[in-house]
Amino acid sequence: MECLDSDDLGIQLKGELAPWPLQDDFRKDWSLLLSELPYKTPFCRLEWIEIGLSVYGEGNHMVPCRFYDSDGVLQAIGLFNKLSEPGRILPHSVVRTVEYNSQRIYPLIAKNASIMAEAMKTFRDFFDSTVDYYDFYKLDPMGNGLEELTSELDRAGLSYDIETFNEQPHFDLTLSWDDYLKERTQGHRKKIRRYTRLIQEKYPDYQFIRLRTPEEFAAYGLDTVLEEILVLFQKSWQAEYLLEHGNLAMKLWEFYCQVSKVFAPLGLLDICLLKADNTLLAYELNLYEEGSLYMLFGTYNQEFSQWSPGNAILSEIIQDSIKREYCRLEFGGEYLEYKKLWTKQSTNSYHLRLYGKTLRSNLKCLVMKKKKVKARNDNQES
Repeated sequence: MECLDSDDLGIQLKGELAPWPLQDDFRKDWSLLLSELPYKTPFCRLEWIEIGLSVYGEGNHMVPCRFYDSDGVLQAIGLFNKLSEPGRILPHSVVRTVEYNSQRIYPLIAKNASIMAEAMKTFRDFFDSTVDYYDFYKLDPMGNGLEELTSELDRAGLSYDIETFNEQPHFDLTLSWDDYLKERTQGHRKKIRRYTRLIQEKYPDYQFIRLRTPEEFAAYGLDTVLEEILVLFQKSWQAEYLLEHGNLAMKLWEFYCQVSKVFAPLGLLDICLLKADNTLLAYELNLYEEGSLYMLFGTYNQEFSQWSPGNAILSEIIQDSIKREYCRLEFGGEYLEYKKLWTKQSTNSYHLRLYGKTLRSNLKCLVMKKKKVKARNDNQES
């Protein structure tokens, strides 16, 4: 990771900026490359990214870019945000990924880690020379792909930092419900069984409803379920907290309302409802793709908190997902203490910072190099 001129990574790419706002041909190219990825995630779909930009991205300087090989074949594609961030003395010029409300993403869309690394190198070489660093947040490990990517960056002599961004618990749904319960502590196992049983005993009209297919949403009414969810969300502790920070509550609602309307016709939306006493007790709004369920946005009715409706709906979701033979349930990266009661499995997301070509970046690289040399010498002496 020394500050040297970049070596070739095996494939030569040419970068080309695309117009903003995005045009249909860019969207088609994005979808084509995305379909060829071995690891699928809804958070790299352009629909998800554009919804985030429409809700949160006012004033952003967007940078769409394609990367072609020497034969003119499209090999990679990316969409980034150029912005200024505060520094100790002068602001930093930064290019970063777009990851509003995402769990884990890719730095850009390419067939493999080697091409991703070459595209990142190419982008750094041909884009604005005043950029201090390129920030890639919430990166998925991509199997061994992220490790391969950083190995390629090392081989090219590019300077970067990489660190864990957050930990994201998940379930690999390979066990039966009974076997899953056996792996919990005795105390938690008793609580899980009690969550739904007590509500069912108290309220005979108890219902767990799951809407998955476009036909199910059409029959129930997508607008109807969103109206039910909005009423409960507006009374939730999450909304109360977000209201203390301006209009974040309504922006969050606007984001997931748009997600629902775009992803339901694609067959990727999953909404779960828990009802009793003719009342919505809890909901979870999720996305489903290729065997994985991504839990995104949910809350419970505080008036029924004594019955633990949030725990009850999660119990129902896990049981039903096992019955449907889903492969994986992704929890996301917040409230770890609570989520780790339900699963011991987790995956990290990462933040990778690639340094630019400015004087400030070069000085940073020299400091990093000296620290590495000192640490290596200290280790040898010890």
